[in-house]
Amino acid sequence: MDASAEMRPGRALVERLLARASVPPRLLGPPAPSPEDLALAAAAALRAPDHGRLRPWRFVLIAGEARAALGGLLAESLARRDPDASPERLDLERAKPLRAPLVVAAGAALRHDHPSVPVWEQQASAAAGTMNFLNALDALGHGAIWLSSGALEDAAVKRALGFAASDMLLGWLYVGTPAPERPRPARPDPQDVLRIWTPQAMS
Repeated sequence: MDASAEMRPGRALVERLLARASVPPRLLGPPAPSPEDLALAAAAALRAPDHGRLRPWRFVLIAGEARAALGGLLAESLARRDPDASPERLDLERAKPLRAPLVVAAGAALRHDHPSVPVWEQQASAAAGTMNFLNALDALGHGAIWLSSGALEDAAVKRALGFAASDMLLGWLYVGTPAPERPRPARPDPQDVLRIWTPQAMS
């Protein structure tokens, strides 16, 4: 890369994005991000593409004793989905939200009847906003990871978190202060995902 590319405005921001990596919950400790940092992360989420200005992004913050209540919801959900789940497995599910000082339920408020913006675009916008949220937290020095579970599709869990039946839960964001030995996994070669399209001659 030539020197002029390294001096381009925004290069430092891209370098920060390249350094982002998920932090396992076992390596997330207190403190959680401040209200000011969470507001900045939410502001970044609002910069995601939003066809129709539907603003589908939703983030529910779960901290303190509320994490134990969320654990109860997760255990109940697992028991409904798997009646044969062992007490040990249910205890593991119940303890999941306690692994980090903050859990964020990321979701999408969806308009299934919109005449010009299909649901998949609304979901994509919410997912893009969630990635912006994570990138902002990482840039501010926090650690986070985006996880999923079967409970995301549980209507009772959605309802308890304030989501409508027509909404979608996208995942659980575990957030905290990363341990010094946080992982920095190797990334694939960017050239592996780039391809130049060459139109074929029409016969």
